[in-house]
Amino acid sequence: MPSAVVNGVRLYYERHGESGEPLVFVHGYTGDISDWRLQIAEFAGDYRVLAMDLRGHGQSEAPVDRQLYTVELMTRDVEELIDLAAFDRFHLVGHSMGGAVAQEIALRWPERLLSLTLEDTAVKFNVPSDDPAFQVRAQRIQTALKGGMAAAAALDSGDAPPHMPPERIEETNARLARMSLDAFVGAVQGLLGWEGSETRVSQIMTPTLIIYGELDAPALAGSSRRMAKLIPNATLVPVPEASHSPQWERPEIFNATLRRHLETNRA
Repeated sequence: MPSAVVNGVRLYYERHGESGEPLVFVHGYTGDISDWRLQIAEFAGDYRVLAMDLRGHGQSEAPVDRQLYTVELMTRDVEELIDLAAFDRFHLVGHSMGGAVAQEIALRWPERLLSLTLEDTAVKFNVPSDDPAFQVRAQRIQTALKGGMAAAAALDSGDAPPHMPPERIEETNARLARMSLDAFVGAVQGLLGWEGSETRVSQIMTPTLIIYGELDAPALAGSSRRMAKLIPNATLVPVPEASHSPQWERPEIFNATLRRHLETNRA
């Protein structure tokens, strides 16, 4: 299994595809490489794909220090893996927390991005306390602190999105049960502590696709629409009958939309 020690943490990553322009996928909070399984299968024939498990997620190492899960550190991790892959200019896709990382990379490396895709993410993750996303997250964290990760994974988070495969729900619940408690708590603290990008995203000149599920939490769906107004010439695509993970819920729509964006912005 390919891995590399980056910023003192061993990170798991995968590369797929032998030719084409580089394409980097960054998953969200509690996710891993499998979040992009359907996209890797779709795009590896035409692009050189890099995907990774962020620190504390999937098969990557989980530091016990909960202060080591900031968006800044995760951004540096991804940047170093991109350099390790010897990608000069590349397309970048970030989902949810990975969208925060992708925004930071777009602001730090504008000359290296061919295109940017932000999926179900935000310019700030201080979700209002009455938002369903906040309530589910807060309940899971309290349960994990009291009863462990298996108890948190067993919580009923409400109705499943209409197009999410049941086996995928089982898979993600099992993944959450295996996750390090330190990573689970540390990553959400890092996300909430992120300064946000609202005053900076207008500096992003990279061609940007903003895609989100129409059934996602109101604060996140609203933030996607707001980003589309803040980022110059951004393209906004709402995915009908999808919640927080359109790449799994409506992959045919997500993949076709992403492919158009990538092909429009080839080097």
